[in-house]
This record gives sequence, structure tokens and C-alpha cells, in this order.
Amino acid sequence: MNSLCVTASVHVAGPGLDGEIPEGVLLPRLTGGHLTPTEQDVRAAAAALAWHPSEASALFAAAATGRRGTVRTVGAEVRLTPASGRVYQLTLEQALAHNPLARALFDEQPGSLEDAEHLALRICGFSELARERDAAERLRATAPSRPPVPVPTRKNQVLYTLRQFAPGAACVTFRYAARALGLSWRDIPRLRELSSVDGPLLPLVT
Repeated sequence: MNSLCVTASVHVAGPGLDGEIPEGVLLPRLTGGHLTPTEQDVRAAAAALAWHPSEASALFAAAATGRRGTVRTVGAEVRLTPASGRVYQLTLEQALAHNPLARALFDEQPGSLEDAEHLALRICGFSELARERDAAERLRATAPSRPPVPVPTRKNQVLYTLRQFAPGAACVTFRYAARALGLSWRDIPRLRELSSVDGPLLPLVT
């Protein structure tokens, strides 16, 4: 065991919402207690969500306030369940037992981010940092040189278009809405204003 004294607890908010590991895989491992944020908690974070509309955070906030059903995100469809709005707690030992890479990082204490990446390659066979670098490079290489698309001026036009792109979804994330409409993420505040939506998701069903 590493001699480094680390006092920590681990919290998993909205299991499965980031699209990395399915909820059904995570829940059997989250055997500790959990809590559910209140609407007041979500309102306190509203300004941050509006400024940085992370899809997983938006899904979590919506689930915590009672939203259920299918939501279309940039990557896939996600179904909000009661577990989606909960925060589960694990001890450090429980988290390390579930995650070989975390255990190796804890035990070996790499001295730099580069060393940590090499450790990830050794343990997992891939590196999330390399994936992010490759994704950013592909985005730069394939980004079309076209004039900016104007933000629509009618709410009904926005909803009609999004319903065509996301049939069967009760809501979409604002990032998905911007991409489907050919807009930039920088247009999300204007899209939110046009839609008259204060919540973290854009409802398609009224």
C-alpha cells in the first residue's frame, strides 16, 4: 500500500450520463449511500450550466429536478431514470478496487502528466489524453470553411427542425440543438433565450 496519506471520498453523480459506462454496469458497484440534490441546489448551479453547458451536467441537473425519459445528446440517446439524479458515495478504497488505473496512479505516483499517460497506456492500452488530442486534430482538419449560420428567429421553426433530427426524444441538450441547427456552441445563450427555456434541457414535447 502506498505510504502517501490521502484522505478522500469519491462521488459519482448521474451514473451513466456521460456515455462512457452504462448505468446498468455502474449501479451494482455503487453500494454505498446516495443523496439527491434539490431544485434549490440545481438553481444555485444554473448560472454555471448556462455559461458552460456540459451535456452530462445538464442531464444530471434535469434528472435531479424530476425529468425522465429519452434525451438526445450529441453522442447518443440517453434515458433519464431515478438513478440519473442521484449522487453516490464510495470510499477511496472502494474506488481504487474498481479502477486498476486509479490504483496504479495511487501506488506509483507518476511525477508528470506525461508519466501518468504512459502509465495509462501500460495499464489500459490506450490514453484518454491521446483520444482528446486526436479528436481535436480531426475537428481542425475537417472543420468546413463556411459563413456562420444565423440563429433562427422563430421558436416553432427550431422545435420543428429538432423534432425531425431527434424523433421520439422528449428533450435534447442545447449542445445537440446547436449542432443540429448548424450553430456554434457560442450561439447557445441566444438559442436558450429564443426557446424561453430556463432549465438545463430543451423540451421537444409541450
